[in-house]
Amino acid sequence: MYRDKKLAEMYETSPLFSIIVPVYNVEDYLGKCIDSVMQQSVSNFELLLIDNESTDSSRDICMHWAKSDARIKVFSQKKKGPAATKNTGLQHATGTYVVFVDSDDYIVPNLLKIVLSTIEENNAPDVIYFNYSTLQHDELRENNLILNPGGLSTSQAYRSQFMVGGYGGFAWNKVFKRDQIREKQFNEDLFYLEDSVFVSEVVNSNPRIVAIRDSLYVYRQRKASITHVRFSTQKLTYVKGMDILVNTVPKEYATILIPEKKFAEIDFAAKIFLQKYSLYKSLKRSFDNDLIVNENRTMLRPFPKFILKVSDYSFGLAVSFFALHDIVKQFFKMLHLNEKSQGQS
Repeated sequence: MYRDKKLAEMYETSPLFSIIVPVYNVEDYLGKCIDSVMQQSVSNFELLLIDNESTDSSRDICMHWAKSDARIKVFSQKKKGPAATKNTGLQHATGTYVVFVDSDDYIVPNLLKIVLSTIEENNAPDVIYFNYSTLQHDELRENNLILNPGGLSTSQAYRSQFMVGGYGGFAWNKVFKRDQIREKQFNEDLFYLEDSVFVSEVVNSNPRIVAIRDSLYVYRQRKASITHVRFSTQKLTYVKGMDILVNTVPKEYATILIPEKKFAEIDFAAKIFLQKYSLYKSLKRSFDNDLIVNENRTMLRPFPKFILKVSDYSFGLAVSFFALHDIVKQFFKMLHLNEKSQGQS
């Protein structure tokens, strides 16, 4: 029995859940993702597959699944960033609640059932947070939550987003009431941190949030960290995303984000200073602006702490240390690959 009459009415007349899956070149993982949605024990949902102009067989996989079930709808768009793809999904969503699933990940069979129970038991909250597990090298590890489940205040939600042991700033381990995010969009200028900026904007609107401890999502960690992949100008949007967060979240959390932003600026500067000096100067200006802001480095790992300590004396010296670190790391990686290939021959 629904205590929220509006929810009861909408459950009868439209999908309760809109599940949005952005798709781009994931032919090896997409089938598992879609199957995990179709295996849900709650059937009142629509699955929106948003193809971002894939060049592999991903779109064909989407169309194949759509022919088998009327709840599956496929939309195509010209290649844009992940934010634009999610916004396309939001434009077409008709459910009372919205769920996001990355196309190389998958969800557990009872996700919708547990979320629905949470909705009923808590009189239809605006947002539901749930835990997740990480899959890497065939090893599944559950996120080590240190926060107690239950209702989250705005302050607790921010703490959960930015502190170790929280739910993080991902869109994919949260369920949003569509009315709560109807006027919101993912920032299409961002190719990184678009989720965190979106979640922060939702939290800032003072929604009623309920968090549960159940691990309902499997995040497949197959991509390298942003600080260790080949540089592209799109990665500069990580710094832009950090800027947005620093200027919109409460000060106590901004002081945690500033060191992460400075470390990213040094990282990117180390990768481009020989080829793109104008971008290097832009990153240094951004870094210099951060110097006047209070910061809290206690959350950083040892290497970022060391680099930022060097940067206290010289931005250029910190960049040089980081560049040397990248060269040494690449050398040992090549050495390892060479030894591995010789062992196989």
